[in-house]
Amino acid sequence: MPGFRRWGKSKFQKNPDSSFKLLAAVLVITLYLIIKEFSHPTVRVATKPVTSGAQIQFSKWQNGTDKADSAKADQIRAAMKYTFWRYRENAWGYDDIMPVSGGNLTTRNGWGAFIVDSATTLALMGLWDELALSVDHILKVDFTMANGPVDPFETTIRYLGGLVSLVDLSDAGIIPQNIINLDARDAILKQAVSLAAALGPAYDTPTGMPWPRVNFTTHEGGPDPPEVYLESPDKPHSKNPVIGPARTGSSILETRTLTRLTGDPIYAANSTKAWAPLVWSKWITPWEGMVDAPIDILHTEPIGRQRHWDGGHDSYYEYLVKITLLAPPWDPYMNDYKRRFIHAAYSLRNYLATRSAPSPYHKMQHLFIGRQDAQWYLNKQGHLACFAPGTILLGSKFYDQKHLRTFALALLEGCHHTYTSTPSKIGPEAWSWVPKFGYDDPVYTPETTRQKSEWSTSGFWSTNAQYRGRPEYVESLFYAWRIMGDLRYREWAWEAWQAMDTYCKAPYGYAQLKDVYRPRAEEWPGDGTARWTDMQESFWAAETLKYLYLTFSDADVASLDRWVFSTEGHVFRMIR
Repeated sequence: MPGFRRWGKSKFQKNPDSSFKLLAAVLVITLYLIIKEFSHPTVRVATKPVTSGAQIQFSKWQNGTDKADSAKADQIRAAMKYTFWRYRENAWGYDDIMPVSGGNLTTRNGWGAFIVDSATTLALMGLWDELALSVDHILKVDFTMANGPVDPFETTIRYLGGLVSLVDLSDAGIIPQNIINLDARDAILKQAVSLAAALGPAYDTPTGMPWPRVNFTTHEGGPDPPEVYLESPDKPHSKNPVIGPARTGSSILETRTLTRLTGDPIYAANSTKAWAPLVWSKWITPWEGMVDAPIDILHTEPIGRQRHWDGGHDSYYEYLVKITLLAPPWDPYMNDYKRRFIHAAYSLRNYLATRSAPSPYHKMQHLFIGRQDAQWYLNKQGHLACFAPGTILLGSKFYDQKHLRTFALALLEGCHHTYTSTPSKIGPEAWSWVPKFGYDDPVYTPETTRQKSEWSTSGFWSTNAQYRGRPEYVESLFYAWRIMGDLRYREWAWEAWQAMDTYCKAPYGYAQLKDVYRPRAEEWPGDGTARWTDMQESFWAAETLKYLYLTFSDADVASLDRWVFSTEGHVFRMIR
């Protein structure tokens, strides 16, 4: 059959000259290609697209579950509009509105804390008319003049963080030019620089750890004012000023971003020096990664042996993992921060996390995190500590720590249980439980009739039954939804929001509840307004409403792959 060759004798064997010529040609061509490749190596395109951020968010969404639940998102957006306009009409320019009476308060030096702190929420919700009003106010504030002593911690997270986040959102093209044009953008950055300069004396200590207060008139740092000890009687007194880990270790995100925006290294340098005594502590602690506090700012020496992730310590641990997302990978301290966070998270799991013992009418166990004070394990947790599930889940994804992921989700279930167990379906400010293992004689046990009843019914009892509008639980639900992609976390967030909207909405905003176990007007004397505390902190708009909205928005809005959230909920771009 012409044209068809069977396997058999090669034609080359019949014509050796032809086969030699062909083999020589193949060798020459091969040698040429090898030389060419080494001289001009081929660039091979990666199969994965190159990204400028990290790979944090869930990526295997199905059936459009990553898209917005518009009906729910719109309800929360409407609540933000209600919050904004009640404040605008009754307390504009003051730090806070009193949501029950319509009065106003100056609690954060008189610069309009609500306006600055809530501006990034308005931006992410696309509330442009409201944001335009806020920007107009921000540009008129004189941040060099303050009403009273300035708290560097609160001022950094609420004001400075809000200002630099607005600039980042503008630079990213999220805010329209007719709301913040180039001139306004530069003016906001100038305001941030002015405020940061005024805060500079806070770091003027022998160790770089910040003073508890700054006097903007004398440009000097100083100790806590006397009223701090009246408000917190348990705060220890000492010869020198003392500070907690959160206050000295929660400015690196804000100042690192300001350094990137201005090119001035002083801001990041101050914050790095401020938390250096924690990250590279010279003091021996029995638990790897954890720090003892309070800390003498003049000598970096702990004057106590308190170790926990609750209020006063919390955001230091949060910023350890978040700076490794915000800073470029070539930062010389990245491995130190990562190692410190992982060690601290495992120490939290190994030493402070305990399961609740079954109670007469609640057999299920729940995981909570307590505190250590010297030799005593304190079986109590605050709402503030419900930030930990979200932060640990973030670290578990970025660092590929499966055991930490399991730990984080168990802690989140514990916080969820505190919400679903109360008549209001909102968790209390603080609670205790009887540990199941390891503590035969716990420090706290239910004493009153009410405490015994709550413990018997739900396995824990409230030690402070208020709800202060705090965001930590819904913040962790936001992280769980974006990282795990599990619809239950959206459902839990909606349940929490419905409870907040039902019981906290007041004539001039959203009030705090005095008792999450007695949320209804008919349970109180008179017209029932006594059920509310006449206070609305700026974090209600800056964080609580923001995290709720983002849980129901499209998953690409403020994606965790591209943005890092501060402890006040302000977003900063990853530049990686």
